[in-house]
Amino acid sequence: MGRVVVVVVVAAATAAAGCRASPLPVRVSPDAAPQERLQAAHTLLATSPLIDGHNDLAWNVRKFLHNKLHSFNLSSDLTKEKPWRNSRFSHTDLPRLRKGQVAAQFWSVYVPCGAQYLNTVQLLLEQVDTVRRMVAASPHDTVLVRSSSEILEEFRRGRVASLMGVEGGHGLASSMGVVRALYDLGVRYVTLTPQVPHAMRLSGGGKRTETGGQLGQAVTVTEVVVMGAECSEPDPHLPNTRGLTPYGKELVREMNRLGLMVDLSHASARTARDVLATTRAPVIFSHSAARALCGIERNVPDDVLSSLAENGGIVMISFYNDFLTCSEKASVQDVVAHINHVRSMAGVDYVGLGAGYDGINRTPSGLEDASRYPKLFAELLKDTTWSVQDLKKLAGLNFLRVFARVEQVREELSSERPSEEIIPIHDIDSRWPCRYKFASLDDART
Repeated sequence: MGRVVVVVVVAAATAAAGCRASPLPVRVSPDAAPQERLQAAHTLLATSPLIDGHNDLAWNVRKFLHNKLHSFNLSSDLTKEKPWRNSRFSHTDLPRLRKGQVAAQFWSVYVPCGAQYLNTVQLLLEQVDTVRRMVAASPHDTVLVRSSSEILEEFRRGRVASLMGVEGGHGLASSMGVVRALYDLGVRYVTLTPQVPHAMRLSGGGKRTETGGQLGQAVTVTEVVVMGAECSEPDPHLPNTRGLTPYGKELVREMNRLGLMVDLSHASARTARDVLATTRAPVIFSHSAARALCGIERNVPDDVLSSLAENGGIVMISFYNDFLTCSEKASVQDVVAHINHVRSMAGVDYVGLGAGYDGINRTPSGLEDASRYPKLFAELLKDTTWSVQDLKKLAGLNFLRVFARVEQVREELSSERPSEEIIPIHDIDSRWPCRYKFASLDDART
């Protein structure tokens, strides 16, 4: 049945592209001049959708503008506007997305770890509201979509499809009800970590670091983690042995029932393996890289990559220099190396793109902002082992297959009841004292 969905998605993508009356892509010689390869890349992306898995612009809107959008328009050229033009964290606006031929963009809905056990859900809903208002202000250029078919529909119409992904399980407040409400608001993936609270992760010691503060300023917070309860970003160089608790596994199953994609970027290898053993739907890594090429804990190890074919998931390659080369400098060739490594370990059907623009301050030369995607495909066209169809898969068809399969699993589970599991009280009592406590059902009714 899953293969039928893949055929339908690919056929629909081809039909959608045909409606745009673009010339068919032709495989140019690997020895072709750079301009000829770049033109071939433009033609390819005009006929098949490019989908990016992660962008942090919405968090920058909060940091710069306190979510006040009267002075912000996504359709503007932000390279000419303050404070965006001076920030190393600013890589995205609709003009650059269009120049980069991005057909669909996932906007990250993020709140900092410091909000855990405080007003996390409020802040998260404000970020959802910001994305929805930001998109609604540019109706001629972009629209919020909720399904794989709508991505193809907007590609045919020539508008950028906008989607939302929650970055951090702490934003869920360990509540199945919050998960369902976020899905109803249009969220289509949740990144379980680094912000997965103790209700979902098993114990493990270690030190963690968090990058936060004002844009352009790195703030490091080091703390001892007890039972994996804190949500701060792990030190990417230190091993992380945490996995899923029974409640975390129940959450994954509820996400499967909803049709909400499970994102394993930032997850420890143990968490990834636990999720892969639990989920009935394909997973995504919305912005990750290969650990074999940059040996940090943040990247995906080979054994997890090898298991993706069985799961049917996808690793969407990050463009953050620190994840690509373990240094401050990287190039488009380093991105290609990570793409090729995932292809060699998992297969060409299981790799995609998730740059992480606007959440990173060091980008590869040649891929400085969201307008540069064609340069990546021009570089890949130098490699004869990449067919035109495989390049289309990398650009977006692989993700569309995953999304469609997640939707199919939702239909298969449609007769199941929503999960009513709650986390054990002893898991949160000491860490979340400022909450309303129901002592018994009788008390809840009075």
